[in-house]
Amino acid sequence: MDTVNSKTNQKMKKVLLAIGLILASFLIGYLSSRNSTPVNTANTPASHDVIVDREGIPTNKQQPHSQDHSTVWTCSMHPQIRMPGPGKCPICGMDLIPVEDDNSESTNGSNLTTLTLSEAAKKLAEIETTEVKRGRAKALVSMVGMVFEDETRSAVITSRIDGRLDAIYVDYTGEKVNQGDPLVKIWSPTLIKGQVELFETIRSDPNDTALIKGAEEKLIQYGLDREQIERIKAQKRPTLYVTLKAPISGIVTKKNALLGQFVKEGTEMFVIDDLSNVWVKMDAYETDLPWIRYGQDITFTTASVPGKTFRGKVLFIDPTLDKKTRSVKVRVEAPNPDYLLKPGMFVSAELEAELDDKGRVVKPEWVGKYICPVHPRDEASSTPGVCPDSKMPLRPASSYGYADDKDSRPPLLIPNTAPLITGKRSIVYVEVPRASSPTYELREVTLGPRVGDHYIVDKGLKEGERVVTKGAFKIDSTMQILGKTSMMAPMEKMASAENKPPLVQKAEEKSDEETIEKLTAPKSFMTGLNPIYTDYLKVKDAIKEKKTDAAILSGTDLIKDLKNIDSSILGAKSKRKWNQLSNLILAAAAKITSSTNPIDQRRFFNSLSEAAVKTLMSFGQMTDSDLSVFYCPKAFDGEGFYWIGKGTDNTNPVYKTGAETEEKTTECADLVEKISPDKP
Repeated sequence: MDTVNSKTNQKMKKVLLAIGLILASFLIGYLSSRNSTPVNTANTPASHDVIVDREGIPTNKQQPHSQDHSTVWTCSMHPQIRMPGPGKCPICGMDLIPVEDDNSESTNGSNLTTLTLSEAAKKLAEIETTEVKRGRAKALVSMVGMVFEDETRSAVITSRIDGRLDAIYVDYTGEKVNQGDPLVKIWSPTLIKGQVELFETIRSDPNDTALIKGAEEKLIQYGLDREQIERIKAQKRPTLYVTLKAPISGIVTKKNALLGQFVKEGTEMFVIDDLSNVWVKMDAYETDLPWIRYGQDITFTTASVPGKTFRGKVLFIDPTLDKKTRSVKVRVEAPNPDYLLKPGMFVSAELEAELDDKGRVVKPEWVGKYICPVHPRDEASSTPGVCPDSKMPLRPASSYGYADDKDSRPPLLIPNTAPLITGKRSIVYVEVPRASSPTYELREVTLGPRVGDHYIVDKGLKEGERVVTKGAFKIDSTMQILGKTSMMAPMEKMASAENKPPLVQKAEEKSDEETIEKLTAPKSFMTGLNPIYTDYLKVKDAIKEKKTDAAILSGTDLIKDLKNIDSSILGAKSKRKWNQLSNLILAAAAKITSSTNPIDQRRFFNSLSEAAVKTLMSFGQMTDSDLSVFYCPKAFDGEGFYWIGKGTDNTNPVYKTGAETEEKTTECADLVEKISPDKP
């Protein structure tokens, strides 16, 4: 029986040895095929050429090739694609574009804002540049609007006395009247009484001119004019009627007077609008406002009068913006001698303007001149004075945004295809001059208004530089692939690690002892932490108020509550972390309780606060309110300071500015994280 078993075991060993040899041969063959040189891989892209890490993020590692490729090929729409040779994007099918290899010295340098390409790569990417030049920035602003009455040329005719309308000379609305034309005839006992007083005054003392003039002024207030008064004095008897005349020339737009009507003082009878001049209220979008100024010439047309172009001047720009339409009302004053423009008509307007390099409108005839603030005219005064119409002081044209220099420079212009605009920032790629290979530098610019197919550049570029006008997006995609500054990754973001709070920065650097990891703990342990947070907040308040005795008492309570926490219910990982943090809290609290110097207590509180913050961020909290972690980079001579505040209370307990007697403790407080109570 033993002999049979021995033979069986020997056979099994032989079978296993044979299987092992077969597997080994397969493994050797597989490894040999992995290390062998691929055939014609330059033109045969495959899915394994896309090198990503386990999170799907492209890495800088390349598949081993026997040839020394200096160019990596990618897709402009999918920059995570990395190919060793030209071909099609495996995602969208677009032609791949070349970029320099990550191992290339030209692209993997320390400069995060430049990219160097080979001449072949530049040609394949079809990159074109244009010189930055100064040019005339003229724009044609289009607006729409409606015709309105000129509010300064309207008059309301009211009855100045009680009486009866015995004659109506204007019979219908829309009738044209001239200044001085009769409108109505009123019979009034008040008027007769006033004339009798005038005669009695003259009879009593003909030489008392002041008293006589007072009686005449009363009749003028009743509606009589000087000519009528002189006629009454000449005929030496009162007239029974007063005729009201039109104060201005225009169109009767409202008629309320009726024959035989008895009117009271102040009754509105007619409204007359002088339509020889009208207002046109237009809507200008907020992007058009840089081109619009008071006093500018404007032309407009209306479908009601085809073939005719009207002209006017900008009279007023509304100081408020309509939030719904994102537009501003622009009021234009326009002459209307033939009454072709009628209130209510729609118009389409155009305004032509030119800007200089300082954003001022260029109008050579107004350079160094003074203009009227409410009545714009073409003729401007070369000296200060008063407006002949309004009698208001003249103002310099430059105060309205006009250029005051005859030789003002035109602005810098770049094609509208050059900038990449994200909404918050605008960038361009500038060709680096005298570079050994085509090199392009990312430049953040400040753009002015758009002028046709160009943008005005306020900051960021100089005259004579060359900007990329075709292929800028391809360059930016390459910058993103290489981890450099790009349209979506500004320099501030690339350098943000230098400005981040140390705890956050160290956590991102994956430092084992500084990485703050969210840990789990039973409810009983979490509720046991509540007194710890309460004691910590009391210590913080005492430190802020420099109450050393209160800090000692609260620190003693903290030590006592810390020793009452049962950590045996924690898992191994959580228990190890808690032991580390509790020892730090215990040591810092002990130092606070053994010191009576407020300066030393603040320094010890820094260590206590950092350990408490790590505890809060690691285990969370189950108190009755939110707890927030704040950071001040200026505290402790720039070393930085973390602390915990209840809710939104960001009062900094240690950082001081100004005099000792007037401390501003909330001045330096950056919110790092708000931690809400965990639900059981």
